Amino acid sequence: MNLSENSNLSNNKLYNLDVIDKMCRGNKEQIIKMVEVFIDQISEAILEMEAAYSENDIVKFKKITHKIKPTLTYYGTSTLEKKLVLTENLVSKEIPSDELKLEISNLKSISKEVINEMKNDFKITNI
Repeated sequence: MNLSENSNLSNNKLYNLDVIDKMCRGNKEQIIKMVEVFIDQISEAILEMEAAYSENDIVKFKKITHKIKPTLTYYGTSTLEKKLVLTENLVSKEIPSDELKLEISNLKSISKEVINEMKNDFKITNI
């Protein structure tokens, strides 16, 4: 695998691993481990957000979004990050709404796209 092909943001890439590449000093194995951690953490966070929303636990929901926002920045997932910010803004109103429910669904959908792209690019099958 040529990491540079996968880590550079092109017009259709949903992520950019330039920051992760610098953090790992170009160590491809470490980058793959970091991608696997990202996949695991984001998948778990989305499930926790859905549960918090269904339980109407706004405080928990806010904590989760606050926790994962920097991670999205590090991994260059700007589309996902923008969706998270929008969702976070709706949650800050502390009023459950159809719009919020739709944005959570969109957030989940985009996160799945990002994860699937990463899995395909790095040939990750064990997660």
